[in-house]
Formats: sequence, structure tokens, C-alpha cells
Amino acid sequence: MKKRIKSNIKTSLIILLLFSSITSIGLLVNNFLNNTSYSLLNSIRVIQLNIEHDNWDVSYNEIMKLKSEWEKDKKIWSALIHHDEIDKISENMELLIEYIKAKDKTNSLSHIAVLKNYIEHIPELDKLSLQNIF
Repeated sequence: MKKRIKSNIKTSLIILLLFSSITSIGLLVNNFLNNTSYSLLNSIRVIQLNIEHDNWDVSYNEIMKLKSEWEKDKKIWSALIHHDEIDKISENMELLIEYIKAKDKTNSLSHIAVLKNYIEHIPELDKLSLQNIF
């Protein structure tokens, strides 16, 4: 009887430890995605303001900084989120660079809106919640 109780306690502790570990990792991943998304979105807003004011040289410099930041972040994101999402962000960023080079305000602003939308919803999709678990 005592062996059975000890075995049940051991099993319960292992399950609790595993659950705590999974939850902690989920929270760390969510925190990372939130922080990097926030940083990327701030850069995009700066680019958007510069495009709206026809500051094309500043916009180009900022999009190149954003691309560099994205190249670093996407390596980690690729382990955490679906690759289609990463591809969509990368593709729109490349298009945005070309529209900025061409000083195409309408297409630049529309791709900024698309890019913001993709980046904003990533943390929501991977947020640790009961909806995402079941």
C-alpha cells in the first residue's frame, strides 16, 4: 500500500513538473513573440510616417534596418510559428522595399498595412490559451 502511494506521489510530481515546464516555455515563447512583434511594428510605424510625408530616403534607410532586424528574428520565429506566416512577412517586406525605391506611395502604404496585419496577429495565434490548446 505504501509503495502504491509513493508511486502515485512520484507520478503526480512528474506530471506537475512537466505541466509547469510546458507552461513556462509557452509563456517565454509568447513573451518573445510579443517583444519582437512590438519592435517590428514600431519600425513599420516609423516607415509609414516617413512615407506619408514623402521622406523616401529616410523610409528606405528604415526599411533596410527593419529587414536586418527581421532577418535575425525570423531565424528564431521559424522554430516557433508556421513557415507560411514567415514567408508572407518576408515577401511583403521585399515588395515594400521595391515600392519605396520606386517612391510608390499607394502601394507602399498598402503593403505596410498588410505587413502590420501579419505581424500583429502572430502573437495572438501562438498565445498560450485554452482555445489554442484544444
